[in-house]
Amino acid sequence: MNMSSSKIRCHPTIILEKTFKAFVSAALLLFFLAAAVDNSAILSVLAVLLIALLLFYYRQWKRTTIQFNETDVVIERDTLFQKKTTLPYAKMASVNVNRDIPNRLFGTSKVLININSGASAMTPEAVLTFRQDVAERLRSEVSQRLDDHAITPEEEETVESLAVFTPMDVILHGVLSVSTYQTLLGSIFLAYPILELSCSLASGTPAGGRAMVSLLMFVTVLVVPSISLIFRYYNYKIYRRGDTVYLQHGLIRTYRTSFTVSRINAIRIKSPLVARLLGKSCIEAEVVGLVSEGGERSRPVICLLKDDAIQQRVLRDLVPEFVYERKPIKQPESARYVLMMRAAVVSLAVLVLSAYGYRAVGVLAGTPDGVLQYMLPPAVALVIFATLYAAHVAYRITEFDAGEDLFTFVNGAVDRETTVMNYDRVQMVWITQGPIARIFGLSRGIVYMLSSMGGSSVTSGYFPGSCFEGINEIVMTRIARGGFGHREERA
Repeated sequence: MNMSSSKIRCHPTIILEKTFKAFVSAALLLFFLAAAVDNSAILSVLAVLLIALLLFYYRQWKRTTIQFNETDVVIERDTLFQKKTTLPYAKMASVNVNRDIPNRLFGTSKVLININSGASAMTPEAVLTFRQDVAERLRSEVSQRLDDHAITPEEEETVESLAVFTPMDVILHGVLSVSTYQTLLGSIFLAYPILELSCSLASGTPAGGRAMVSLLMFVTVLVVPSISLIFRYYNYKIYRRGDTVYLQHGLIRTYRTSFTVSRINAIRIKSPLVARLLGKSCIEAEVVGLVSEGGERSRPVICLLKDDAIQQRVLRDLVPEFVYERKPIKQPESARYVLMMRAAVVSLAVLVLSAYGYRAVGVLAGTPDGVLQYMLPPAVALVIFATLYAAHVAYRITEFDAGEDLFTFVNGAVDRETTVMNYDRVQMVWITQGPIARIFGLSRGIVYMLSSMGGSSVTSGYFPGSCFEGINEIVMTRIARGGFGHREERA
């Protein structure tokens, strides 16, 4: 190990980053509160504020030191409010490196240290900015402490991914991995301006402002998320060394992440409707103690949308610990009645609400025979049909399977999700019965696991309660034997 125990500081560019963020927020607030004040006075206040922020963050930077010791990382801040943070290597869940636009401009990187803690799971315990080469070296050396081995930045650039992900794969993932419900909502927002534009061309009257609002909602709901995913997962690479999974991706903001397989609670194989029709699916991992700056992305994607055969190969090569010979069971016949009765109740509620909302929609459209009123009846009919059909599909595809070390829930009438869980990673199992399910003697199981967002749950379909009581018994037995994985990690 080359880490020195001498005290160091973050890169001084964090002074500018923090100052800029605070200054922009304060400036917007000032302009909002002082709209009637003379502009010259506002500019004077802003100038003083900028200088004060620069001095404040300079002092904070100057009096904050980081020390990488043999057993821990110590961060000390000796300002008016003193603070000392000790992060033992034994408690660290992951050490990652991110680069955003300011980092690229200044030639720096952020080192993110995550501790396996539910109380602080939304944000990393430490975000430290260093020169890029220093950040990569520190990450590699700390990883050596965590994983008993390390891959140098040079090796990371040359190692091959378990599967080839071309730019077209990334684009398809960005477009097709968005949930079907989000796609439908975006399509509705797009359909309205198209229909109103057609009507305005036929009548010779200009389209209303509501069409532009609807178009803006389409961009916000569907276009922006898809583009964001494309930028996020560009240059995607995934591989494994020993017990550690390595993940790299990003076009503008880059991510380098690693975590041990022992940190994985569950594997989720997801296939939205359109992707499933094309025979594609993606894989997400539920990883404890893995979160980016700002609390984003608690479930890393460990395989972008690929053909099912390739996805299964990546799953076997990357996390064979979550692959087993499944013997799934379907929901009993009585579950069909529960699902259809629930769908009937929802359909009745939709009819009642649509009847009362018809006139309100006409007022919203601006005229008694507005475009929205024409769209409402077929939309209601489509919703009712989709609800009943989704209940039928949910009965047919929902599965449950219990193996020796793993168990699986398969859910999703529209967007399919197969969740493989480890008994040792389960915190608790709730067995619930609604009023309709109770009539048929059926229950649903809710499995709770610790996750990077502080908690995560998976809900099953309708099965006899004994199925979930069996899971609970296995979990409690393993906890009693000391097999609960987070006990040692959180001690």
